[in-house]
Amino acid sequence: MPQRNRLSEQLTLVLAAVASVAYLGGGIALIASSQSFVIFPPPGPLRYGMAALLIWYGGSRAFRAYYMYKDRDRD
Repeated sequence: MPQRNRLSEQLTLVLAAVASVAYLGGGIALIASSQSFVIFPPPGPLRYGMAALLIWYGGSRAFRAYYMYKDRDRD
């Protein structure tokens, strides 16, 4: 049974890291993208606020994933 538990821990860690990179990348892409993308809001406070929120959330998820990785090594 411990092997199955390790697999789920490892999968959770990988998904947490991928999600944090996705949020960080989404925020950076929102700032760096041109105005040609119609689905994004026009440049202004809303767009940059959404980008800052995505970057902040991605950073906090990366921080949690790092500490999950660090705690996993202690066991």
